[in-house]
Amino acid sequence: MRTIPLLPVDAAATFDSIATAKRPPTRARMRAVRPEVIEAYDCYEQVAPEVAALLALELTDNQKAAMLHAFTVETGPMRALRGALLGRPIVFRCPFCGIGESSTLDHYLPKEHYPEFAIFPSNLVPSCAVCNTRKRDRVLIDGTEVRMFLHPCFDVIPDEEFLVARARIENDALILSYRIRRPAGMALRTFRHLKAHFDVLNLADRYRRMSLDHLGEYYPTLRRAYGDDEDAGRVAKLLTEAAGDAEEVSGPNFWRAKLYRALAANDAFCDGGFELSRIHYRPN
Repeated sequence: MRTIPLLPVDAAATFDSIATAKRPPTRARMRAVRPEVIEAYDCYEQVAPEVAALLALELTDNQKAAMLHAFTVETGPMRALRGALLGRPIVFRCPFCGIGESSTLDHYLPKEHYPEFAIFPSNLVPSCAVCNTRKRDRVLIDGTEVRMFLHPCFDVIPDEEFLVARARIENDALILSYRIRRPAGMALRTFRHLKAHFDVLNLADRYRRMSLDHLGEYYPTLRRAYGDDEDAGRVAKLLTEAAGDAEEVSGPNFWRAKLYRALAANDAFCDGGFELSRIHYRPN
């Protein structure tokens, strides 16, 4: 979970360039609804991130189809927009999960329900295929007015530590787990928002699996720190420093930072238990 900057692009000019590139019937239908769509863009940015409260425009079926066509059947301007959104280094890693490669564009407000935002740059969020698939066309938590997902372009991730990692060794196996907790002072609505995002995107299991894979690659570093003198304190220090580095770059709730801190606090892991993480290691 992280915040990304908006792409500095003129949304109205983008609409016009994509409409101009379409064939006459689609072009005419897009231009017919242009005033309403541009006004909807302005409303979106005024209320963001609480965009779920917006009412969808009353478009005809042909107008809805034209707006969807503008995104799904790409023109040169739409390809350029996609490339600009996905090509920034800051979004190479999916902002919804923080682990996958951003290879798709997610419609934060789903285009099926809000076709007017199908090509609106502020509604197009770089995401990995897993998050895009799991998010689908959902917006609100059932029976509430609380949004189910963070909007990476508008939501501010709380500074409080809300992600918790736990590590233990049991029956010669390293067991990792992640969960969301509500820190003191955090509003219940904010916590429910974070937890829904975490649960629906299955981040607990995805962080766990990524952690095990990462530790397999990190094993030689841990082994060197332990050394022939089997210094568990040196391993703990290495992990603590790595956690600080990860927090400095990605914040206090970055899954890898939480992993390092949980492992640094586990005496058994630091005192040789890291051998359980050597899934990728190839001895000479």
